Order: sequence, then C-alpha cells, then structure tokens
Amino acid sequence: MSDQLTKDVAMKILILSLLILAALPLRAQEKPATILPVASLDGLRDAKTVNLFQSLPVQEAGRIKPLDTVARFKLLRFSGKQSIYLTSDAKSTGEPLIDPATGKSITNEKGKAVKLEATEWMLVTWFRPEIAKDMAVFIVDNSDAVIALGLKAKSKRDRYSYNELFAGRVALMKKMQEVREINAKDRDPVQRALAKLSLDFLDYEMMVGHFDFVRSPFGEMASSVPPEIVAAADIGKGRTAEMLPKMVEYFKTHPEAAAPMNNPWLREFFRGTLGALMSGSSESLLRIFPPVDSKEELWQGPGTVLQEAIMEGKTVKDHLNMLTLYEDVYLARGDAAAFKSKLQTLHDHVIKAAAARGENGHVAMEISYHKADYFYYALICFVLASLSLGLSWLAPISRWGFSCRIVCWLAAIIGTGLGIVGIVIRCLIMQRPPITTLYETILFITLTGVTLALIAEWMTKKGLGITVACIAGTAGMFLSIRFMNMEGSDTLQELQAVLITNFWLSTHVPCINLGYAAGMIAAIFSMIYLVQRLAGTVKAGDVMAKDITRMTYGFVMAGLFLSLVGTVLGGIWANYSWGRFWGWDPKENGALMIVLMNLIMLHARLGGYIREVGFHACSIILGMIVAFSWFGTNQLGVGLHAYGFTDGVWKWLYIYWGSQTVLILYAVYLSFKDRRAPKKDDASSSSANKVAQIA
Repeated sequence: MSDQLTKDVAMKILILSLLILAALPLRAQEKPATILPVASLDGLRDAKTVNLFQSLPVQEAGRIKPLDTVARFKLLRFSGKQSIYLTSDAKSTGEPLIDPATGKSITNEKGKAVKLEATEWMLVTWFRPEIAKDMAVFIVDNSDAVIALGLKAKSKRDRYSYNELFAGRVALMKKMQEVREINAKDRDPVQRALAKLSLDFLDYEMMVGHFDFVRSPFGEMASSVPPEIVAAADIGKGRTAEMLPKMVEYFKTHPEAAAPMNNPWLREFFRGTLGALMSGSSESLLRIFPPVDSKEELWQGPGTVLQEAIMEGKTVKDHLNMLTLYEDVYLARGDAAAFKSKLQTLHDHVIKAAAARGENGHVAMEISYHKADYFYYALICFVLASLSLGLSWLAPISRWGFSCRIVCWLAAIIGTGLGIVGIVIRCLIMQRPPITTLYETILFITLTGVTLALIAEWMTKKGLGITVACIAGTAGMFLSIRFMNMEGSDTLQELQAVLITNFWLSTHVPCINLGYAAGMIAAIFSMIYLVQRLAGTVKAGDVMAKDITRMTYGFVMAGLFLSLVGTVLGGIWANYSWGRFWGWDPKENGALMIVLMNLIMLHARLGGYIREVGFHACSIILGMIVAFSWFGTNQLGVGLHAYGFTDGVWKWLYIYWGSQTVLILYAVYLSFKDRRAPKKDDASSSSANKVAQIA
C-alpha cells in the first residue's frame, strides 16, 4: 500500500513538473547576465573524465546500470544513433559548429568534424548547453510534423536542432496535448511523429537545463527571494544543497508561499530543478545517489532530492551530502584539474555507497558489452558469409569456389559465435535466462535458427543449410538492430513479477521460441525451393528438390514438437500465475495456430492431399503465421502476453506477408503445371509405342 502511495505521489509531482515545463521555456534559453567559467570541450572529452562518468552506477527502470547506458539510449531515441557529430546536420560532412566561448569552429586535430560518443554528448548537454542546442540531435521521420508546427521543413526525413525547433515550441506542446488523447495504435504518421518529437523535445530541454538548479536557481526572480533563505549577494555563489533546509523551514512558517504556481520565485526554482530529473517519465529519472538506509529501495538523484524538499517539506542529511558532491563537480567545471578531482570524489563515494548496499550491478561488464557491439559485428560476418556464398556459385567446382565456401563457413561460424557470446554476456549482466523481451526473442530465434541450419549443412553437405544460415543470420541481425533503433530504449530490462519464476523462463519460453525458429527455418527452405523453381535450377521430383523437401519436413516435425510442448507448458504456467490454463489470449491463439498448421501440413502430406509444391506452399503459410504470433499479436494491444505496441512493425509485416503471398500464388501455378505435366513412366511408354509402330 505504501509503495502504491509513493508511486501516486511521484506521478502527481511529475504531472505538475511537466505542466510547468510545457508552459514555460527553460531558463537555459536565456543569455546569462554575467560571464561564467565554462568547461572546455577537450576537458569534457578527456579519457579519464569520460570513463569516470561512464562508469557511474545509476538506478533506472528498476535496475543498476552505468550512466553510459543511459546516455546511449537517450541519444539513440533522439537521433537514431549512439554517436553524433558536432556539425549542423549531425553528419561528418556537415558544417562544424562554432564554440561560443572561443568563436572558432569545433574540429579535431585533422580539421575534421568532432565525433562524440554517447557519454561525451551527454556531458556537452550538461556542461555546454549553448553548444548542445545547435546540435542536430532530433530525427524527424515525417516533415509534415515540422510543417504542422509552423516551421520550415527540410527533407522528408531529416535532423533538427533544439534551436531550429524552439520557435514551434508552444505549438508542439499544444499538439502533444491533442495527440495524447489518441490511442497510440490509432495515430496517423504525422501524429506519431509529433508524439515522439514532443517527448524527445521535453526530455532534451531537461538535459540542457540539467544544472540550472546550480547555475541560476531562481532565474529572473532572484531579487524577490526572502533573505531568510539566501542573501541577495550570495545568490548564484553558494550551493543549493545549503539553501534547501532554509527553504523547508521558511515554508513551515509561510505555508502560503509553498505553492509553485502562485509563488514566482518558487516557480522559477521548481522549473530550474526539472532539468535535474533528466526525464518526464518516472521510470527514467536520474537516480545516482544510493540511499544509506537499506530499507529504501529507490535511489535518489539531484532532481528527486530537490523535489523532496519542495513537495514533501523534508531534507535528509545523506541526500544533501550527495547533492553537495554533485554540485561541486559542476562548480569546478572551469578548472580541468579541479573538475577531474571533484568528479573522482563523487565517483568513489557513489561506488562505495552502492557496494555497501550490495547494488554494484555489472557496470564494467555492461560498458564492455555495449562497446563490443557483438550483434553489429555478427551482422557484418553474416553479410560477408552471404557475399562469399554468392561468389562461390560463379565457379562452384573451381579453387575459387572452394575458397569462397571456406570464407563463407568461417564468417558464418564467427558471426554465430559473436551472437552467442553477446547473449551469454546479457544473461550474466541480468542474471536471468536470455528471453524476456521481444528484442531478445529476435536474437535467440535468429542464432538458434542459424545454429540448426549449420548443423543441418554439416550433416547433409548439400549447400542448403549454409544458404539458410546466411539468409537467417543476415535478416535476423539486421532486424535486431533495426528493432532496437525503432524502440530507442534499453534492451536490458528487469523482469516483470510474473516472470521471476526462472523455471518457466527455462522451459516454456525457450520451447515456444525454438518452435518459432523451426517454423521460420522451414519457411526459408521453402522460399529457396520456390525461387530455384522459378530460376529453373530445380525441377519437381529431382534430387535437389527432394533434399530441400526432406529438410523442410524435418524442421516442420521439430517445430510441431517444440510448439506443442511450449504451448502446454505455457498453459500450466498460466494456470499457476493467472489462475487459468487457457484464456484465448492473442499470443496463445498464435501458438495454437502454429501447432494446428504444423499438424495440417503433416497430415495433408501423409494423406496425399498435398505434394511437393503444396507442402512448400503450406510451409510459407506457416512462416506467415509464425510472424503474426511473433510480432503481430503485440501490435493488437490486448492480452497478457503483449510486449507493447511498436511503431512501424505493421508496415514491415505487410511487406513480408505480401512477398510471401506472391510466392504462394506462384506455388499454386506450379502445382497445376506439375499436375498437367506428363509423368516419366507415361512418357517412356509413349516413346516405346511410337518406336514399335515405326518398326
């Protein structure tokens, strides 16, 4: 009950925060009255400085992670990439930005545009917001969304800076209110673009105003702050952490002044603290201060400490100490040596406090995991394997063909190994089995399918398994990267309460996903069969056709077993967790459809109702059903199994289903063609009769 009350209070605070933020621009947009010391870009990009910030443990969405992860996925959500160039269009070929402090172009030693990694970018937004506002960080997929704000659009899909969009800020906030009334799956492309842009814009405003509570805590209302809180001469010189207890005491004796919307200087202070929160989502607030009290589950952050004082009228000594250390880092920004020293002090304090709570996480491992980028390099390997395989077909029996096949095998094995290592490291970081999110199913199904295809090739040596492995590996790794970019959120997520029972994660979920993998591999074999029939390299009933059909049949059998066992285990889990074995949930229906389609195919084949071509046509249909159960059910927005609506998935599903429908129609044509073709025995008898008549 208390946890729910805490969440309700936090939600009310956030709603009030966003209302204030949406109503008024942050003070970071204003020009400072006096020249303040600035942090040099070289100092912010110093290797030790970046490493100290990267490895700071933070609590976000219920788990401990490095600040580097937060920076990566914020930048990915805004711009679609995890790095950015300091240019007018965020590309290496763009015009370098001007540093207001020096009046010079920001270039590296070679005179080229400076490239910022995610943590470096975050530090620029915090310590050099005047530069961050000129960075083309927002990717807008639909230019009509920009036009709807009364602004001049660039190309259909382009990048915009904060300053380029600022003139349309008021219109954007109004559009945000309108779009919020529409269900996500019912929004048109422009509304989806506006919804994303409004959330990104507000979060970015918070980021560039992250240290406003230190820079200028009361903005233009500084002169009206009561002397009981701070003397006019001391405003902007002292620490906010020192003023908070005085503010709390002042509000006790002047309760009428505790309403931010009615008190101008408090409203300015409250608005200045919003940047310290770093996000408009309660799950994504910057929580970087581990509480000393072991009973407190939630970490604190600069924003939550400030709001705790304002909204709840209390201060905690340990929280204020942490806030002081955090402020010290910003106040030392103009002196590189002092800046690094204060940062080291903060870093050591946070690490020690987290260790005392047993919440160190796997920060170093996670940083290494992101830097290694296993799945991207796995994609490169699978692309190389596919190219090598294609080149080997130019002269299959020559030394050239043999060499290309060796390269293909090595690249495919290395790509598979990289993917498996990436999954294992994810399991070590999260301390759980590998499949809990839609993103993780893509990785698991892809690498499982590739492994099975490689095993099939090793056993048969027909060249079919390696072809399927290359296709599945390339498509799956590309899909995983594309899906991560579309989601723009951390892919290492905490389990929901109902998923904490690892026994079920180790049985039901892998069985279902292995069934998906078997179904998709069978469909790929069938695609190869039909494409080869179209190219004329395979004919009905020949050796190659029988080999492809035999492999497809084997994967369909495996898919039936895995899908049936996984579905039954899922029912047992549902009965244990939700009190019912079957509830006609879309995901459950999708699993049932896969089982039934496998059964229909096998019985129709055994009964002679379908032949070679018909079996492959049904296999294509099986792949379409798997795609629906895998991705489509989540887009319906109903059911206990839904992973959540993902913008853009329907389009790709329709493209896939459309391409498969074309293959099915071709299979129908082939079926009629094969039935009308004379059989070999009939042709031989006819030839013999003609010879006898001539004789």
